[in-house]
Amino acid sequence: MLLALCALGMGVAQGQKAAAVHQGKYQKNLIFKGPVTGNEIIHTLYLPPEYSEDKGPYPLIVFLHGAGGGNSSPEVMLSYEAARKAGKIRDAIVVFPEKYGGTVWRDGAKGKMPETNVIKELLPHLEKKYAIAKDRSKRTIMGFSMGAAGSLYWGSKYLDVFSVAVALDAGGGTSTTDSSVRNYVPEFVKEAEAIKKSLKLRIVQGGLNTRKFREALDQLKITYDFTQLPAEVSDYPEGSCCLNRKDPSRKFLHNPKCMTEGKWGLETWEFIEKSMP
Repeated sequence: MLLALCALGMGVAQGQKAAAVHQGKYQKNLIFKGPVTGNEIIHTLYLPPEYSEDKGPYPLIVFLHGAGGGNSSPEVMLSYEAARKAGKIRDAIVVFPEKYGGTVWRDGAKGKMPETNVIKELLPHLEKKYAIAKDRSKRTIMGFSMGAAGSLYWGSKYLDVFSVAVALDAGGGTSTTDSSVRNYVPEFVKEAEAIKKSLKLRIVQGGLNTRKFREALDQLKITYDFTQLPAEVSDYPEGSCCLNRKDPSRKFLHNPKCMTEGKWGLETWEFIEKSMP
């Protein structure tokens, strides 16, 4: 019994320490049962410091995880809070849907329904519970790796929901014309004119490459903001998350912490801020 109480005390202390890291209210492993699918929708939710309904409605940022399903919310929120403290972005509500590994954020993949779960079930629930802006001009979809591919897909498909899409190190399996690839996004062709008028797009590349996809955007005359992380190891500060821990002479660019650190991370939050009215 004594051991159990000690373990419980340690767990509570660790949880309080983790929560204290963030300026806002950081709530991990929340579960909401979708009224349409009956699925348990696991998610992490961040509310800004001094959140209140009177100060809302707050802009919404939805962050989609990579193929492994890892929760990158701690690193992403530390980056956001640094940008917020620097005056680069306003207060926002951020939600991280979880447990959709390998789905590329598409209904039916791996027997899951991420589009329905998040857009049609979770977001309406959160809108009722919190002061979230319903105006699409204050809504951003962003993600890392598979989540970056998902943000390109959701951003182009759900133009009525999101006005900003940020792709952090999406891979080469994104195409506007090839239906055999993992992330087939014909919406960029079908809805090209609407996308030109209403979707702000930022692509940040680290270890992967979207050259062919960007060439397609160029041909369609769809504008986008683009950043390629530095090529030389010497361009990264000591202790950077973009360097291999075991061998700092080598880069390790494909990780969410790297994609949101440094000036490119700050520029991403500033891009989102400038894209909102």
